[in-house]
Amino acid sequence: MNVKDFKMYSEISQTPDVFSRLFNSEKQFEQAAEKIKSRKITNVIILARGTSDNAGHYLKFLIEVRLGLPVGLASPSSVSIYGAKVDFKDTLVIALSQSGKSPDLLAFASASKEGGALLIAMTNNSDSPLAKAGDIHIDLSAGPEIAVAATKSYSAELLASLLLVDNWMGNKREVRSHLVDSSKKCLSNISDLDSFANSLDARREIVVIGRGYAYANAKELALKIQETSYIPVQGLSSADYQHGPIATLNKNSQVIVLSPSGMPREALEDSIARIRKSQPEIIWIGGNQLATKNERVILGASLDSEEESTIIDAALIQYLTLSFAVKNGFNPDSPAGLSKVTQTL
Repeated sequence: MNVKDFKMYSEISQTPDVFSRLFNSEKQFEQAAEKIKSRKITNVIILARGTSDNAGHYLKFLIEVRLGLPVGLASPSSVSIYGAKVDFKDTLVIALSQSGKSPDLLAFASASKEGGALLIAMTNNSDSPLAKAGDIHIDLSAGPEIAVAATKSYSAELLASLLLVDNWMGNKREVRSHLVDSSKKCLSNISDLDSFANSLDARREIVVIGRGYAYANAKELALKIQETSYIPVQGLSSADYQHGPIATLNKNSQVIVLSPSGMPREALEDSIARIRKSQPEIIWIGGNQLATKNERVILGASLDSEEESTIIDAALIQYLTLSFAVKNGFNPDSPAGLSKVTQTL
């Protein structure tokens, strides 16, 4: 089958419309910001699983860099399995979930509110239990998503995170509206990725690395390849990669480096120098400022802002996943053993 025959392709293609709806729903971000400012918030906890957890890494980095607040990632099992009682006075809990139905997320959300937290729920289902549990609900506005592998809803989580922090800081949304056109431009040339997907070898080690804002996309690309092509893939921070996993690297390895436009050179410079010593195949997605002439480059958004480029480049990793799965003879819309809503306890 052709990649365009799959729901996953259709849903990736809807991303610009999703972005437009988010920009047109500015009131929900303003209300969330007002609610946050009405409380003396000293720290943030992000509650999520799976793809939403990957988006949570983007939001975590965004808050730490732009607001200087400590941000932690929740361990839902501490409540759902171990029955922990949490003291979350002056804590903002931001719950990210496409479905808003996972029992462990609901248990942690409930416990956090009982512990004094302000709860913002960010979901793609305004009627979900998690949406109703939040003091504020942010609707991702992605519309129905049928393919099991989340695409447009993940991109929506990234943009919604940026708009939330913008409003929290008092920035005006007009500075971001160009992202709709940037998304359309990215999608207009996305089939160029087919040749790379065809050259990627499922029989050889695949490693995906990123850093900063791009760490979220690195984890997401690795997850998507695993769930649609059924092969183990590491998605790591380039810094963490040097603390042990790099020992497995060899000439047969394929290293995909996420390097969005606007990323500082020093974010990846040392890691790439070490990686090149093992002479693996290196593929760049995003920018080409550190690439050598014999390394393949898939250009992404050409924006000055790293956080914006990361959002636009998410469509590239989604399409790459789709094309690679189809090349390998799999149906990315319905991966074996997975369902759209994952009910973890």
